[in-house]
Amino acid sequence: MNQLKRSLMAIVFLLSLSNCYFNPLVNSVLSPQEVEENNSLLGLLGLSGQSLLITGQIREPNGVAGVGLVLVPGKSFAPQSKSTSSGYVTDNGGRFYIPFQTGSIPFTVNKNGSYLFEFSLVVLGPQSIGFTTYGMPPGTEILGLGTVGPNEQGNFFELVQAYFINGSQLSLHQTNFGITPSTIYLEFNEPPASVETDIITWMQNYVVFTPAPIAGYTTVTVSGNQIIMSGCEQLTSNTQHTIDFTSNIKSATGKSLSPTKYSFYFSL
Repeated sequence: MNQLKRSLMAIVFLLSLSNCYFNPLVNSVLSPQEVEENNSLLGLLGLSGQSLLITGQIREPNGVAGVGLVLVPGKSFAPQSKSTSSGYVTDNGGRFYIPFQTGSIPFTVNKNGSYLFEFSLVVLGPQSIGFTTYGMPPGTEILGLGTVGPNEQGNFFELVQAYFINGSQLSLHQTNFGITPSTIYLEFNEPPASVETDIITWMQNYVVFTPAPIAGYTTVTVSGNQIIMSGCEQLTSNTQHTIDFTSNIKSATGKSLSPTKYSFYFSL
């Protein structure tokens, strides 16, 4: 009888061990690191039910928005054990949207199927997002980092590029010009609103030049997705110029422009 009791107690003890091992609550206590990694992986896949998205704009060295870039989770110089997605594609304003999570989130950026550069988002919280880069081409920028709700994806009004024409199309950003860009074309990701009739006031509050043109732009028109500024005759020579495109510029649907800055050097 005593032997039978001892046998029954041994079976109960083994069953209790088995139940403890497979109990998800107990397992989460015993292996918190594994659960944390799984949650991170689900976040990248967009399956964790996160209510926020991390967003930012990639701008190439000439100031043109990086449209259609593919952000593949993981880095090419390190094992990509968590690279389980084909990637996140930047929209027609050069913006990416990634499910929110904290920590360091690495990506390899591809353009037209070829390697471009790598970066990692460093996320401490919804209001604290930075980044580190590897192999980023000089002049390339990551701008406007922040968080948005899932219904706000694509709800940004962006300046895609700014240029003027002198035989060929010349990007306005980070270039040294020997002539005044008398007509500047601003191209957006959607149609802008109509421009106020008072051009001087509009220029002072919407498109701010530093230093101001000596003989500035006298005509501003809207055509499709563009604002065209023309009539400028003279800029200060041998000078670095900056242009702040402010949030006062609105889309036809009332969205405020994501503020951005262009710079160029003018010399004779």
